Amino acid sequence: MRRFRYLLALLVAVTLTAAAAASGPFFPPGTPPPPVPEFPSGCEPELIRTRLASPDSAVVARACGNLRLPWGYRGWRGRHQALRSYGRRVTGADWARSLAQTLLDSAAVDTIYRVPGLVASCKPAQGPPIYLARLHRGDQATSVLLRFDLGVAAVFADEVPLGMIVLGERADSLWALLAQVLEDDPTLRHARPAPADSVFTAPHAVGEAVAVDTPPVQIGRGREAPDYPEQARRQGIQGTVHVLVRVDTKGEVEDAVVLAGPELLRDSALETVWGMRFKPARAGGVAVAAWTMVPATYRVH
Repeated sequence: MRRFRYLLALLVAVTLTAAAAASGPFFPPGTPPPPVPEFPSGCEPELIRTRLASPDSAVVARACGNLRLPWGYRGWRGRHQALRSYGRRVTGADWARSLAQTLLDSAAVDTIYRVPGLVASCKPAQGPPIYLARLHRGDQATSVLLRFDLGVAAVFADEVPLGMIVLGERADSLWALLAQVLEDDPTLRHARPAPADSVFTAPHAVGEAVAVDTPPVQIGRGREAPDYPEQARRQGIQGTVHVLVRVDTKGEVEDAVVLAGPELLRDSALETVWGMRFKPARAGGVAVAAWTMVPATYRVH
């Protein structure tokens, strides 16, 4: 049987067909499914340099919880799947600029999609050495997820993936900078752990690469149809919200993230998607968790 490799482009091409065939109320009768939008590049070195230049403050914390697509919009129904942090400390411009300059000393920016996903424990003694620094300049904030478990930094803004920076020799300097601020973090009281090299051994799609025999197939529709938000209706806003959905081994929605679509339509689409049921993806006859895409189309009549 043919095996579908969930690499970045193929993820979209394979799973849209399955989602469209089963989506029912998401498409007006007799209309073809909407085109799939392009993924954000996830590799914006010039934008990273611009956004990290001369920050005036930073908020630093230990990161935990769902580290899959941490920049994504999940809505109120998906708030339990958002990236979490604890032990926050606020720093001034000097520290923030030291962190930014250390990161920018690297000439190599790779795609953020190579960073594998992870659900990390929020218990300091059990969680991996992962930290979140939000660098502020005026009203602009840029997030840097320091993955010392992998030796990389994932850089993103609100809903915008910007890139992955390999820490390399800068890892020790960054570790020491964090120890200056997070004085009560027990992990930082020890030597920096050696990173795993798994991030460089395989390509990843939206943080994870999964080979399956069959992708997830929608069998439940949540509510009969997504509600049309009244504000969007009044303004005549219509279009398609594309939602990336992670389906667990029981066929339930484990995570749902907006890829693209009009802002006023996103919450309605997410609320409907969270109520859906699927046949889970299968690999070698065994159910596996995997990502698929569900498009929700809204038309003003």
